[in-house]
Amino acid sequence: MLEEFWHYLGVRAASREARILGYAREMAALQARHCRCRQAWDPHIQATKQALLSAAQGLDKQGGAALIVGGGSAHDLPIAELLQHFEQIVLLDIAFTYQSRHLAKLWPNRVFCRLHDVTGIVDWLVQHRQIPPQALVLNPIVPKLVVKPRWVASVNCLTQLPLLPLDWLANAGVETLKLEAFGRALMLAHLHWLDSWQTPVCLITEIEDQRHSRNGLLDRTDYRPVLEGYIQHANQLASWTWPVNPPGELPDGVWDSRIVAAYLK
Repeated sequence: MLEEFWHYLGVRAASREARILGYAREMAALQARHCRCRQAWDPHIQATKQALLSAAQGLDKQGGAALIVGGGSAHDLPIAELLQHFEQIVLLDIAFTYQSRHLAKLWPNRVFCRLHDVTGIVDWLVQHRQIPPQALVLNPIVPKLVVKPRWVASVNCLTQLPLLPLDWLANAGVETLKLEAFGRALMLAHLHWLDSWQTPVCLITEIEDQRHSRNGLLDRTDYRPVLEGYIQHANQLASWTWPVNPPGELPDGVWDSRIVAAYLK
């Protein structure tokens, strides 16, 4: 808890509402878990970096700007290597750690941290405590950037976008079936948001969650049906398993893993 507190002090969030929903707290918890699980997470982090580099290397020319969604912690981003392909990199997230913000100081005028809620609903949720109108969900605000990116990446954040909004709405008494539909709508809206940039997109996301016990598989969540319409028009670059909560991290011998895939569209 003390470690998370120190990480929390270094987190900056997009708004007061983002803090109320818990984004700063979750970012601090992610940083602390990364420190505890560094060895188990390293293959996932290296695979993510390699997928991003493979996608960037496929571009027909160098230069321009790259936009990376989900750069709030940045430990899975090969910033130095990507700067060999792009003149600027804009990291976009609803909260940033101190470590991520430090990257902008290491590469001034080349790396930028932009606080932004890509769902476009967080402030609305805090004010109204109910599912937002469909028009708001389907048309999240596109951030104004100095230069239009010639390459966009969404990194390990797609399936995480609904989590805190759904927790907030569940505590407000919203029905489970409505929550499930809303969570799916948020993920589909993000995929549409990525397409709206009209530029090559690298999507790195979990496609399946698995929960295990000492005796075997307990439960699984399959995200492939949500992704089906998107990935049928994309090329899969790689796939790997991420022990997000390795054995020993959770009580009673339970551990979690994710199947992650990288796509280029």
